[in-house]
Amino acid sequence: VRPLVGGLQIAFVKRGLTYVCTLGFNAKIDVNRDGIVDYEGFVANSHCTGKEFGLDGTTHYQPLPPQGIGIEVLDPQAFDCGLRGLKCRWSDAAFSRIFNGVSAIIGYIAMTSGVNDGSLTITGNFRILGENVGNAALGTVLRKVGRTTGQTEGVVTNTCADVRPIGSKVVRLCQDIVSASQQIVGGGDSGSPVFRLQDDPATSEVDVILYGILWGGSSDGTMFVYSPITNVENDLGLLQAS
Repeated sequence: VRPLVGGLQIAFVKRGLTYVCTLGFNAKIDVNRDGIVDYEGFVANSHCTGKEFGLDGTTHYQPLPPQGIGIEVLDPQAFDCGLRGLKCRWSDAAFSRIFNGVSAIIGYIAMTSGVNDGSLTITGNFRILGENVGNAALGTVLRKVGRTTGQTEGVVTNTCADVRPIGSKVVRLCQDIVSASQQIVGGGDSGSPVFRLQDDPATSEVDVILYGILWGGSSDGTMFVYSPITNVENDLGLLQAS
């Protein structure tokens, strides 16, 4: 799909096997926080690279190899945080610099034809008006768009929770959790942009506020966890995503 927008399938190769995830959102990034844009590209999950929480220059593809779209340039190592035997990161996020000649637009997320209905038919785009600061308030209704379950919606049930996935030695600090009574996430949705509708009916586009990037969920798919934008910026640098 061109131009690239948030919510599309991306892929990477690890140990000779191809895995699929979801493109979070396109952005410009100021790594040194000095007002200078260091890279233009997109945010994806760190675990959607060849080396989780460590830079290895993973190539991302869309939708599959050999259609390369970018190369990983930012993915900090986990840091010591006083938890015995464990380390921490603020987000499960990495940044890939887009390849020259690949068409992409900042500020848009793919829109599917329905919500919580499994549709993967792209009917247009959401427009990102801005980014939320900090964690979501309990009870906030948030959506995500992912390559497996499409556009789904739930309610924030936990805020600023420290989360460690099964089998991982890295705690994701101060994450938000979204829950629903039906499936809202599936394998391959990792990286999905998470957002809140804030539509202005006077405009032709559906407007949203970007909240973060999804990275995990419950085994039954009725709950997902995401890293807030503020956390992603703590790890990577200042983002311009709208």
